[in-house]
Amino acid sequence: MQKYLLVILLSVFATSCGRQGSVSNKLLPVKYGSTYGYIDRSGKVVVPLVYKRAGCYEGGVAVVADTNGNWGYIDNAGKYVVKPVYSYAATYSEGVAWVVPHNGCPTLIDKNGVQQLVLQDAQSVEMYSEGMAAYSTLTENGELWGFVNKKGKVVLNPQYNAVSYFSGGMCAVMNSSGKWGYVDKKGDLGIQYLFDNAHPFVGGKAKVAAGGKYGVIDKKGNYLLSPIYDDLDLDGDQYLVKNKGWWGWISAKKQEVIPAQFTDAYPFRGNKMAAAKNGSKWGYINTKGKFVIAPQYDFAFGYDGDRALVEMSGKYGFIDQLGNYVIDPIYDHVPVDYYIRYFANTSAFYNVKTDINEPRSIAYKWLTGFYHLDYDEARKYATTDTRAMIDELAALSGYLVDSARRQMLGITIGIKDCRQAAHRAIVTYTLSDNKSQDQLLFLIDSGGQWKVQFRKEDK
Repeated sequence: MQKYLLVILLSVFATSCGRQGSVSNKLLPVKYGSTYGYIDRSGKVVVPLVYKRAGCYEGGVAVVADTNGNWGYIDNAGKYVVKPVYSYAATYSEGVAWVVPHNGCPTLIDKNGVQQLVLQDAQSVEMYSEGMAAYSTLTENGELWGFVNKKGKVVLNPQYNAVSYFSGGMCAVMNSSGKWGYVDKKGDLGIQYLFDNAHPFVGGKAKVAAGGKYGVIDKKGNYLLSPIYDDLDLDGDQYLVKNKGWWGWISAKKQEVIPAQFTDAYPFRGNKMAAAKNGSKWGYINTKGKFVIAPQYDFAFGYDGDRALVEMSGKYGFIDQLGNYVIDPIYDHVPVDYYIRYFANTSAFYNVKTDINEPRSIAYKWLTGFYHLDYDEARKYATTDTRAMIDELAALSGYLVDSARRQMLGITIGIKDCRQAAHRAIVTYTLSDNKSQDQLLFLIDSGGQWKVQFRKEDK
């Protein structure tokens, strides 16, 4: 697992990084073979490895998917506190969680699984942060985002093309031009749309991107670090920065703390040691930049309390602060949720999507998968003939140049209209790179499920 892959995952999940501290889980999620379970910090299996998917524990509860792909929640003993009956489920946050019943809409439940509210028209909903949950709706201008409070009341109408989450009373939002700024809980623009990317505030500071470089701003939008770095991470009162391919640390006054001499590195996050890469191997350095655990691992992650995750020959285990194995490297992986929580005040399971079986929603899911080159996702909503067409295109997609891939990934889909008669439907949509031209997508009701159907003449 390389750091740039984690950065990509972070941008996909929540456009965020920089939480201080670490995961500090009493139970660690691990994967052995094709299933997940939980071990304690000595390596003892506490919850059997029987789950298809698994997240970290939050407030004594973890979100899991059983072998049939149904989602529910378990306690520290592995007992279901909310039965696995949902098609989607997000982690608990602020005492509540979003779930989606099969063929249903996003539904909010409490820790006993009792329904609190339903968002009928939401395409996606994200976990609560500071009493606000982002949700999206389908419009002619694409999927737009707004916010609801704990009672389901719309606080900010859907108007943003992308959002992060509220932190310190502010939230990063993106406008239709692809620029990011920050709004408060009233929707007032506190920091103008100036950035190519923007992250949540942590301790009054936020990482932003401008002109292909990264910097740090305060809550007034003033630069604490000018955008001159190839990449960076917030690390308490200092910064981990990347310049010309090398990572090192600087102080808040921009003075060198640890010289830029590492090919990769993770923040200290308040620990005495940080993972750093020398050449092709990872080890751990102290606050003076000296290796105290020699570079020897294929991958090494930041310390979670007194344990650190390492990889050797494709297997994962945990070491103590002396570099001794506490848990031997026998596991095939740990869930992405473990990495995400180290960096951000969020989760890999931060959102849910509607599962309602109606043409507009199915068309949008198919179109998003199709145009964003996620062919596995597109196959889910396609007839047999259409899946064959998708397979042909998937085989050809490997020949796309990078510029074409970036253009495809940047396309947004606007849903304009849906006409339905008996077992057939026609959805009218537009693409952001050619909004003047309406396009049609045909769907049929196949065994009670709407699916996209391409005719031979449509190929």
